[in-house]
Amino acid sequence: MANIMAFKQGDKIIAQGDKDTAAYLIKAGWLEVHRKRVDGSEITSVLQAGEIVGELGLAGLSRERTATVVALTDGEVEVIDRGTLIRLVNKPGGALAPLLSALFMRLQNVLIDEEIDENDETFIVFAKLEGLNDHAKQALCNRPKMIGRLPWVFGAYRPPLTVTELFDDPKKIDVRLTGCSLRVNEKHIELNAVDGGGLTLRIVNYGDYCIVDDDEYTHNSNNDAVVKLALGKHVIQFGDRSDPFEFRLDVLL
Repeated sequence: MANIMAFKQGDKIIAQGDKDTAAYLIKAGWLEVHRKRVDGSEITSVLQAGEIVGELGLAGLSRERTATVVALTDGEVEVIDRGTLIRLVNKPGGALAPLLSALFMRLQNVLIDEEIDENDETFIVFAKLEGLNDHAKQALCNRPKMIGRLPWVFGAYRPPLTVTELFDDPKKIDVRLTGCSLRVNEKHIELNAVDGGGLTLRIVNYGDYCIVDDDEYTHNSNNDAVVKLALGKHVIQFGDRSDPFEFRLDVLL
C-alpha cells in the first residue's frame, strides 16, 4: 500500500541540511524548492504533480538535504523510502513506472531547459490565464499564468501504468490537471496562434461538456471543435458538469 502524506500550504516538506533518505513523488499540489549556493545566492524552482523531490537522498548520492522544499498549495505526496523502493522493484508489472517517469522528467528538466523567463525582454505574452474556481486555481498554483509559447495544452496528469509507457512519445501538458475524471483526457484543449491576431481553442477530447464563453460544445467523436478567440477575456469551463474546471483567458495578441 502506498504511503501517502497530505500537506497544507506553507508546510515544510524538506529542510536543507537535514539527514534523510526518503523521496517524495508529488500526487497533487505544488511544491517550491529553495537551494542555497555557497556564495549565499538562492535557486528557486516550482514542481507539480508527477515530479519528484529528494531523489538524491533516496539514491544515496547525498548525505544531507541539498534544498528546502515548501508547499505552495495543499496537496499530497507519496513517500518513497528505500524499503518502499525495494518493494517496488520486486513487484511485477508497472509498479515502478510512476517513480521512473518522475525521475525521467527530472533528468529531462536538468538537461533541457525549456522554461521561459517572463522577465526576459524577448518574452512575448500571447495570453494571460487565471483560475476562477478552486480546481483551476490549484492547477495554476494559485497564480496567473502568462502564456508565451504556443501551442499550449490543457490535459489530465495520468501516471504511466507500465514501464513500456515510459518510452512512448512524451505528452506535452502545460496545464497539468489532477483530481479529474476520465472525461478529461491527457490532451484535452489546445491553444494556437491565428494569423492577424487572436487564438484558436481546439477542443481535442471534451467528453460531453465544454463551455467557451456562453456556447456549449457537444461531443462529436469524428471531429475536434475549433473556437476562434478574439482579443479580450474569455471563460472556459470543462470537465465534470457538477464540479468543472473554470478558467479565464485574456487574449492579448
